[in-house]
Amino acid sequence: MAADRVELPSTGDLASVGELKTALLSRLAAGQSVHLDGSQVGEPSTPLIEAIEAAALSFGARDLQVGLVEPSDALCSAYEDLGMFAALMSRLAAVG
Repeated sequence: MAADRVELPSTGDLASVGELKTALLSRLAAGQSVHLDGSQVGEPSTPLIEAIEAAALSFGARDLQVGLVEPSDALCSAYEDLGMFAALMSRLAAVG
C-alpha cells in the first residue's frame, strides 16, 4: 500500500499540532503508512516535533511507516537545536 501524504502545518502552534495529531490518528486507525511533507514548516515547535516522533513510534509499533519528505530549513534547525538531528535523518523518506 502506498503511503498517504500529510502536510505538516506551517506553524507549530497547539491548534495546528492538534489537527495534525487527529489526522495521524485517523491514518493509524486505517492502517495507512504516511509521508509527512515538511516543506511548508516555517515556525516549528517542540510540540510539533514531539507529534512527529510519537507518530513514528506509534506507526512503527503497527509495522507502518512514517517518512518525512522535504523538511524545511526551519524544521531541520529545530531538530538540531533539540539535539535530535539524528532522529530527523532517520525519518527521511525516499519518495519516487
